[in-house]
Amino acid sequence: MHTTAREAFPKPRTSIQKIGRALRLSCKLSRDYNDFGTPTASRFGENIKIVFRWKSSIYHLVWKEFLVYMFLYISITIVHDFALTDVDKHHFEDLAAYCSKFVSSLQLVLLLGFFTSTAMQRWFSLVNSIPGTSKVTAYFVNSLKENQPDGEAIVQQYARWIVLSWALVFRLVCPGLKEAYPDLMSLQNEGLLLEHERLRLEMEPCVKHHSLVVINWCLGLLRVCARRGMYYVAADYTRNLDCLMLFKKNCNNTIKFATKNIPHALIQVVTIAVYAYGLASLMARTPSKLAPDGRWESTAVSFISGYFPVANFIPFFLFYSWLKFGRMASYPFGEDKDDIDVKRLLSCHIEDAIRLQSIYVEASPIEKVVMTSISNPSHLWIDHATRRMMDERRDSFGGIELAK
Repeated sequence: MHTTAREAFPKPRTSIQKIGRALRLSCKLSRDYNDFGTPTASRFGENIKIVFRWKSSIYHLVWKEFLVYMFLYISITIVHDFALTDVDKHHFEDLAAYCSKFVSSLQLVLLLGFFTSTAMQRWFSLVNSIPGTSKVTAYFVNSLKENQPDGEAIVQQYARWIVLSWALVFRLVCPGLKEAYPDLMSLQNEGLLLEHERLRLEMEPCVKHHSLVVINWCLGLLRVCARRGMYYVAADYTRNLDCLMLFKKNCNNTIKFATKNIPHALIQVVTIAVYAYGLASLMARTPSKLAPDGRWESTAVSFISGYFPVANFIPFFLFYSWLKFGRMASYPFGEDKDDIDVKRLLSCHIEDAIRLQSIYVEASPIEKVVMTSISNPSHLWIDHATRRMMDERRDSFGGIELAK
């Protein structure tokens, strides 16, 4: 086991690798996104193309329900055609007429529109409240004086605590992250938490307060830096404090929005209404023709509607897809492919913390790039822009002379 750990984290050669080893980055959290294509209507046939898209489509979400619906509908048709007597078919036709009237009278558009708008408003509020780690870490890194005693260790500690508090918040609201880090010991094994810090957090009875305890550690670190005179100006302490308090507020808002979900009564009402429509549409069908001798004759219309229920399942699956979309928007931290990938977000925050820490390191790769660019400035982009402006001006003047 120890040998595997050494192979996963080889001996670092540069400062940025040392910081990466301290944070114990894990590649298992990363997920590649190769398809960032968005639906457009700028080219001919794009609307039809998006209709037949399978990946991340509504068909991918409801194909199982579609098969069950088709099986039940055709089974009822077979029972009607081959298993019922003429008297039973009279009762069946009366029930089908009643279900057709029920389906036509049930207005789901208003109910589903209210439910979806409520879910989307909550989704936008939740997404806007997601805290970011870049601003609070970058401000702290750029406010410290260079070459301070323990400066690099302090920056690394502050960045790690910010990422740790973010991870503790989303462990409460994201089942996927909770599965990746089921307890504090798993965070310690990942390198985001030290042993004495874990023991201190385990003394806190409320799990929701773990992130607040870590933010309090950041407050103490800001005070230590102010006492040592490590800031460029004294006002940087207050500015860092404001950034950290904003980060804390966003963490609390995320917990608040995630724990106070849409009322279950509203979800139950919409779900019951949609499934009631679906069950009624299984029986709603075109009636058969009654022959003069009292027997039921199957017409072409009744046969098509009985074995190819396009007019029945399209409205139902539109309503069902609407319900599915609202349910997904009501909780964006689930395990669906279209949900927010919190594992990927955590990986990005850790990688961003590494890059921000490297700014403070003496002769970091970022500063080398900056200084090299200053020493060897490029005027080529200015020459291209000037030449383009002159060409446009010449073309405009030429057009005016032609008009004259």
